[in-house]
Amino acid sequence: MKTIILNGSPKGNVENCGSYILARAFANGMSTPCEVFSIAKENRESLMEAIRNADNVIVITPNYIHSIPAGTLDFLYALPPSKGNQTIGFIIQAGYPESSESAIICRYLERFAKRLGYTVLGAIAKGECAGLAIVPERFKKLQNDFSEFGALFEQTGRFDESFISKFAKPVCLTKFQTRMLNASVPISNYLGWNKILKTNNCYEKRFDMPYLEKN
Repeated sequence: MKTIILNGSPKGNVENCGSYILARAFANGMSTPCEVFSIAKENRESLMEAIRNADNVIVITPNYIHSIPAGTLDFLYALPPSKGNQTIGFIIQAGYPESSESAIICRYLERFAKRLGYTVLGAIAKGECAGLAIVPERFKKLQNDFSEFGALFEQTGRFDESFISKFAKPVCLTKFQTRMLNASVPISNYLGWNKILKTNNCYEKRFDMPYLEKN
């Protein structure tokens, strides 16, 4: 059984790409070689040929606020119909902590793949990945989980339900969690976002609105 992974991030297969980090971790858990292709950086026809020759196709892509990247969606719209015995699964990683933010995307992709005749493995939503590409060393447990997930997939040919549930938590934040998150924003800005702005010499311009029409 040949499995391939399609990385839907516009960054491509680079070290500072969250989707690629998860794809690589998944593939590392498998004993048989599993290629990771970049939708954004590789020849489309070559990718389509790889899909036609695969038994299992797994798409790992970011969610940019209720939507996957336009280039990735355009690629998926060009997918060839299943040759009759192919499976496809989707893994959506997002920065927001709540997996419910990716629920609409997951349902859409599952239905879309079924219409093309694929056996759908499922669509997994994994939140809290905002820092994965920036500080991957803090996400070792997540990467280990994805390696175990990949190993189980190779053994069973399906997405393990226990991992699906585990990755989905939290589905929605409680009111208490929301209050705590809001209270932590100033600290997060200071240690995270503001630090990035200063590193790139744009902290003083953080409130600029260059595309705002002036009267």
